[in-house]
Amino acid sequence: MENVEQLSTQQLSDLCLKTAYLLVNGGAETYRVEDTVERIGRSLGSNVKCYVTVTAIFVEINSENYKFLKSRLGGTNLQMIDEINTMSRQLAEKKIYVEDFTAHIEHLYKYKRTADFPFWLKAIGAGFVSMAPMLLFEMPLYYFIYCFFVGIIGYSISYYLATLSMLPYADLFISGFVIAILAIAMKDLHIITQYHTIIIGAIMPLVPGVAITNAIRELVMRHALSSMVKFLDSLLVASSIGFGIATALIVF
Repeated sequence: MENVEQLSTQQLSDLCLKTAYLLVNGGAETYRVEDTVERIGRSLGSNVKCYVTVTAIFVEINSENYKFLKSRLGGTNLQMIDEINTMSRQLAEKKIYVEDFTAHIEHLYKYKRTADFPFWLKAIGAGFVSMAPMLLFEMPLYYFIYCFFVGIIGYSISYYLATLSMLPYADLFISGFVIAILAIAMKDLHIITQYHTIIIGAIMPLVPGVAITNAIRELVMRHALSSMVKFLDSLLVASSIGFGIATALIVF
């Protein structure tokens, strides 16, 4: 399949910036973002150089067009990363037209998300993730059930507050606080004897495991700046959850 239309330098720089922005916002490692953008440039017959941090994207096209775009840390959207990477490889292999690729990137950039799973499915998934530590602690069956529901409640609070609150990390603080209160209440009602296992399990969907893994990968690939920023963000996320739990334990 041949691309029936080649982009102008201006259009290509815009396409590269938007692609990089989406990948950074989806939590992709910066060296992968640079590789993907430069691959898109080669696929379209241009020499593209890309430099990415988690807060800025720089693109140079054929040593004659330079552009800059501010970005910021987003959440983790592995589906978006996979979708863009797959399309960029199909473009390199000439399996899709450049106008189809451009239209899809424009659509993603406009709505800032891919086709999402329904909330109820993600909440149930969070419940199952919360149950996993009970296997490690070898807890009885009823602990799995309680942890399943507390995990769903904690995830739901974080999910909705993140869309309502302008304060980053506030949703995680409140979620940790509510999870700890529920666990303490079950112990006070003599439903369980070890409330800390419920807390450990229920916060699992909120822990930034993917972000920490990406930060380590960035450090190994010698992208120290992006690695440090992601480490600091992960530390703030973990601290917000921890302070929420500690506040509940102190108050109740």
